[in-house]
Amino acid sequence: MWLLLLVVLIIVASIAIILKPNEADFASWMEETYEIQCLDERCSAFHIEEGDEKILLQSMQGSYSPGIFQMRVHEAYRNLEDPSYYLELEAAVFFGKIMIEEEKLKRVNKR
Repeated sequence: MWLLLLVVLIIVASIAIILKPNEADFASWMEETYEIQCLDERCSAFHIEEGDEKILLQSMQGSYSPGIFQMRVHEAYRNLEDPSYYLELEAAVFFGKIMIEEEKLKRVNKR
């Protein structure tokens, strides 16, 4: 009985470690969901293209709380020169699946 419990515990821990979301997973999801180009691994700054011009949006505030099974992200991106470009996003990541809880965007296109 104890051996079976230990095996189940090891399997659950292995799955949690393998499927644990990280910042790179979030950045990849951002590029797939929005028409943006992340400039770093965490996607704290990104470009959007408007015509021939590239507009830079940067994270003005944000939080990232990793957990064993779930990650929570709250980011607010703004363009410093033109405040009409913004994206505010609250998301939860559970076993690699990202779910948007709240999203406010203006002049940032989704795919």
